[in-house]
Amino acid sequence: MLLFMLLQAMLIQAQPLRVGLHLSAPWSFYNGEGEPEGTEYRLVSRIFANAGYEVQYELYSYSRLLKQFSDKKLDCASPVAIAVDGASYTQAYLPFQDVAISLQDAGLKVETLQDLADKRIAAYQQAKQILGSDFAQAVSTAGYLELAERKLQLELLFSERVQLVIGERRVLLHLATELAPHIKLTVHPLFAAQSYPAACWQPEHAEAFNRGLAQLAQSGELAAMLRDKTQAGDGTK
Repeated sequence: MLLFMLLQAMLIQAQPLRVGLHLSAPWSFYNGEGEPEGTEYRLVSRIFANAGYEVQYELYSYSRLLKQFSDKKLDCASPVAIAVDGASYTQAYLPFQDVAISLQDAGLKVETLQDLADKRIAAYQQAKQILGSDFAQAVSTAGYLELAERKLQLELLFSERVQLVIGERRVLLHLATELAPHIKLTVHPLFAAQSYPAACWQPEHAEAFNRGLAQLAQSGELAAMLRDKTQAGDGTK
C-alpha cells in the first residue's frame, strides 16, 4: 500500500501543470509559429520553471479562461480578477490599467464615469463585474456591449459604430498600432491602475509562485520584465 501511494504521488507530480493565461497581446498571445509569447507568459513560465514545474500553457478569452478554471480544467489561471470559491491566490503582480479610448478626431470629453452615460461603448467580457457597480450604473443608459474579440471592438471604433472602447491600456494601444497605425486615438484614464493575481487550486502551487515572484522582485528582473514600453505620454497615440 505504501509503495502504491508513493507511485501515485510520483505520477501526479510527473503530470504537467495546466496553466491558463488570458489571450491578450502584448501580455500573452500566440506567435507566428503558434507558440505562447508575451510579457505575462514569459514571467509566469520563468517562475514555474525556476520552481521545477513542467507546465502546459493554454491561452483563452477572459470568460473562457474563468470558465475553464472554475470547472477545474486548469490547475492555475492568470489573471483572475474575481473571487472563485476554493481557489488559492498569488500575490497581485500584473499591473493593469483599464482606460477608455476614442478617436482623436471625435474630440470627446470623457473625464468621469458620468460622461459615459450617453455614449456608444464596447468593452471586454466581465467589465461590469470587474470595474464595479459605479461603472455598471454609469453605462446602464449607454449603448453598451461586451465582446470577447478586441479586434472587433477596435473595428467598431474605427468605423464609428461605437464612440469608446474600454479595456487594458497596453492591450488596446498595442492592437490599435497593429491594425491602424495612422489613426490617432485619445486615451481617457477613467480607472485607477490595478494589479491582479493568479489563482491556483492547490495552495502549494500558489506558494511556489509567490516565492518565485519574490525572487524576481528582489533581483530586479520583475521590474525589467514588466517595464511599460507602450507609448502613452500625453494621453494620445
